[in-house]
Amino acid sequence: MRHIKDGTDHLLFLLVLLLPAPLLVAAKRWGGYGGLRHASTGLAKIVTAFTVGHSCTLILGSIGWVRLPTQAVEVAIAVSILVSAVHAFRPIFPGREPLVAAGFGLVHGLAFASTLTEFQLDAWQLASALLAFNLGIECMQLAVVLASVPWLVLLSRMPGYAVVRNGGALFASAAALGWIGERALGWPNPLTSIVTALAEHAIWWLTVLAIVAVGTTVWRRFRSAVG
Repeated sequence: MRHIKDGTDHLLFLLVLLLPAPLLVAAKRWGGYGGLRHASTGLAKIVTAFTVGHSCTLILGSIGWVRLPTQAVEVAIAVSILVSAVHAFRPIFPGREPLVAAGFGLVHGLAFASTLTEFQLDAWQLASALLAFNLGIECMQLAVVLASVPWLVLLSRMPGYAVVRNGGALFASAAALGWIGERALGWPNPLTSIVTALAEHAIWWLTVLAIVAVGTTVWRRFRSAVG
């Protein structure tokens, strides 16, 4: 759980991919809210696909059946964030988000596996460690999704949700480009400290998100009732 909590790049990929999930596509652009069924089904498929993807390569990578250079994996993770951010701006693979989540989940799983391979565990230790590690990842991932997605769904019903979606996509794009430069070319990444600081105060950002979502929802219903 601590590993995924500190793995801001893993969570950022998933959250940015979830940003447009409640929306419909109209004229090759993100349209309005698609309804609770559309939102919940889309969100569930994305989270499940990402879980299946990274679980597969976590197992295969931990037992040594699949290996890739660490640098290549880390760069690919940054690329996955950039792709999901571009998709949040403009739908480039509408309806295929679960496939993209599963595909990039395979890459993220290899990064998870590298943590376990450092311990040189025997077969029984590795089996128990795999179970516990994956359970911790899923619990923390689910906690983050449950703490953020309801407010995103509420906001997605508002006309101004484009500001939230584009703002999140812009931040993720900048972070991803910084990580690509850092991991592929060794360039210094000035955004690392900013992303770390934001992650350390995630509970406050979630609180603000919840207040804004509930406040705008109540205000909109009040205006409708008065009107």
